[in-house]
Amino acid sequence: MKINKKYMFGIPDDEFIRDKVPMTKSEVRAITVSKLRLNSNSHVLDIGCGTGSITVECGLICSEGEVTAIDQKTEAVKLTEKNVKKFGLENVQIVEGAAPKDIPRKYYDSIFLGGGSRKIDEIIDFVLNHLKSGGVFVANTILLDSTYKILSALEGRFMDIDVALVQVAKGHQLGGWMMKANNPIYVISAKLP
Repeated sequence: MKINKKYMFGIPDDEFIRDKVPMTKSEVRAITVSKLRLNSNSHVLDIGCGTGSITVECGLICSEGEVTAIDQKTEAVKLTEKNVKKFGLENVQIVEGAAPKDIPRKYYDSIFLGGGSRKIDEIIDFVLNHLKSGGVFVANTILLDSTYKILSALEGRFMDIDVALVQVAKGHQLGGWMMKANNPIYVISAKLP
């Protein structure tokens, strides 16, 4: 696999330009990106791109491919644009709009869904129609309800369905060392037959 020379897997969180927009943290991002099974020429869709941390990691791996990022929040789109520019990526298309209606109608090797959505069934239908055969779908969720909805929507339509609960605690020095827990994240992955 040809990797962009600027790429270092699991970019530290403080390397990204941030504001109040949620970001997939480094350790969870590393697991998530590994589940996407990317190649240098992969075409990837990032639904709910937020700060663009997943978009950037995918863009660096897919140096001969393309990443399409979409978010319905203007602030998120602007942050993704800033981070894409900061990392010097030219293989990323950013769309401001709602999923799935505003997603470019292309075929993707891997599709990532970050954050919650009230349109899980519609998004899964989009994935079924726009993910290449053998392609991988990955979703990160926090809420049990979202996790259950996605898993239910995948059953009988995808293969190799997997869910992992990732709990990360980071050390902080406050007179002594203490561990501060991040939100537990469900990482769901599945393959299209």
